This record gives sequence, structure tokens and C-alpha cells, in this order.
Amino acid sequence: MNIGVFLGSIRERRTGIDVATWVMQQLQARADGHTYHLIDLVEQDLNPNTAVPPRGVEDGAYADEKTRAWAKLIGGFDAFIFVTAEYYASVPGPMKDAFDLLFAEWAGKPVALVGYGSDGASTSRSHWSDILNRVGMKLVPTKAGFTFQEHFPESTFTPGEPGGELVNSIADELTAA
Repeated sequence: MNIGVFLGSIRERRTGIDVATWVMQQLQARADGHTYHLIDLVEQDLNPNTAVPPRGVEDGAYADEKTRAWAKLIGGFDAFIFVTAEYYASVPGPMKDAFDLLFAEWAGKPVALVGYGSDGASTSRSHWSDILNRVGMKLVPTKAGFTFQEHFPESTFTPGEPGGELVNSIADELTAA
């Protein structure tokens, strides 16, 4: 199974890169025969506006060249882990814009949520749950939320052993879906 770890924060001095890198390390240490790739939104060159709603596009025939490249990348994954921040009690706008560019490439695939922020991105994870269900993605039951107060002492990401256990549970659920 080919699993994409989708990091959606693009802000300067973002802590999400530390979370996503750690998630990748946990996943790769499993040596479970599955492949894991970091999809860092900062590295993508996307145009957030499209003329045609993605639900009506067949076989990745998007009009925009950048969207076609994004569709090819996302379409190559069997499942996803979304590493999400919380921006003003919701999902990060740039992450949602990138998500909204596609439909078929997401639909029907298993997905898990790893949030970080003042309350572990609980509201963002809740909003993502609604969004992902609407697109027909299969949200696994286990979610992870890392709070700034508990998991970022002195601004350093410190997930602890329970965090590793959560990521392993998430991987088990994704690969079984």
C-alpha cells in the first residue's frame, strides 16, 4: 500500500513539519512492507481556483496543468494521513484549497487525521471529518491530537510514547481498510 502523509501548513516557522517528519519516522520504522511519502504542501505549485468543479472531471482531465500534476500525485496513493493545524477554529485554508482541487483522487480512500495546536486541532479534525465523509473517504477511528502545552515544551515537538502508539494504530487501521 502506498500511503501519503499530507502536511497542510505553509506558514513560516510552522511546527507541522516537525510533526509530519516524526510521523514519517514512526511509519518507516514499522518496516511493514508499505510505502510512506511526505506530501508537503509548501513544495506544491498549485492554482487554487478552477473553472470546472472537480466532481465533474473524469480521468484527471483537469484544465489546469498544475492541477493535473497534483491529481497525478494524489491519485498515486492508496490512503492518506492528514497532518493538520487549526487555523481560527477550522482547517488550514491552503490545505483545504489544495484538497478542493480534486475529487476522484480522494474519493473512497482511507484517511486518518493527526492534528496539532492549542487543543490538538480538535475543531480542525472535526471539520476535516465532515469534509472527508462528504467526499466519500473512509476515515479510520483512531485520531491523534498534539497540544502545544503538552507536546511542544519550549517549542520543541515531544510526542511521547503514547503518540507513537497512536501513529501505529492509525497505520494498522489504514492498511487494514
